[in-house]
Amino acid sequence: MCILLAVIGGGNMARAIIDGAIRGGIIQSDQIAVADPDAISRAHFEELGCVVVESAAMLPKATYVLLAVKPQIFESVASVVRGRVLYSIMAGVTTDSIAEATGNSTVVRIMPNLPCSVGMGAAGIALRSSACDEDAVLAMQLFNEIGVAVLVEESLMDAVTAVSGSGPAYVFMLAEAMIAGGVRSGLSLDVATTLVQQTVAGAATLMDCDSRTPSELREAVTSKGGTTAAALETMNERGVPEAIEDAVISARDRGRELGNN
Repeated sequence: MCILLAVIGGGNMARAIIDGAIRGGIIQSDQIAVADPDAISRAHFEELGCVVVESAAMLPKATYVLLAVKPQIFESVASVVRGRVLYSIMAGVTTDSIAEATGNSTVVRIMPNLPCSVGMGAAGIALRSSACDEDAVLAMQLFNEIGVAVLVEESLMDAVTAVSGSGPAYVFMLAEAMIAGGVRSGLSLDVATTLVQQTVAGAATLMDCDSRTPSELREAVTSKGGTTAAALETMNERGVPEAIEDAVISARDRGRELGNN
């Protein structure tokens, strides 16, 4: 049996990647081997038809190996990684560090985000200098199946983390504040939550489907002297746009700090 993709580690992200790969016909289930110490995760992958083992040392050799473990666990599995190309979704671990620990120079680093688990993710993909574009083809296919993937220089991965990796939290905080404002305005919590959830989803869909930029869409919603204009004026007075921009920079800088530790 030829194993195309071996996965070390489980969790929601590994499940999303493998589920998407099989659903999209990118890889057949019997071409995937998964090493996961968690019995519940193993049962899920077994139901899909994957080859399942308890430890990374038991994995067969594969063309591609996906490292889906936490960075602090990586050292314990690095010596048993066997594959032509290594894919890593470990946050903050550079391709050079992975190459040095595993002895494999062909490394592709991926920064996915939480919405990948519902097929609406955003992922940045970076190649080590010794890798080539062909090495990232499968990664692009996998992550485009569960969202959108973009190819960037590795030096920009902390920026990707700041924008899309941490980005869902910014949207969730905005939603929290909108719900709280709705409740203060007299709506019940349930009604405010329903309206905000749909508004956020609808706005995101509109940005995706409409050719206009976010700035143009904002202007289209805003009538001079109207309710939206009053809301945006308050946000501008409170420095909300600048705070969000600064927050992204702070996240990027923190990513750099963690990567240097």
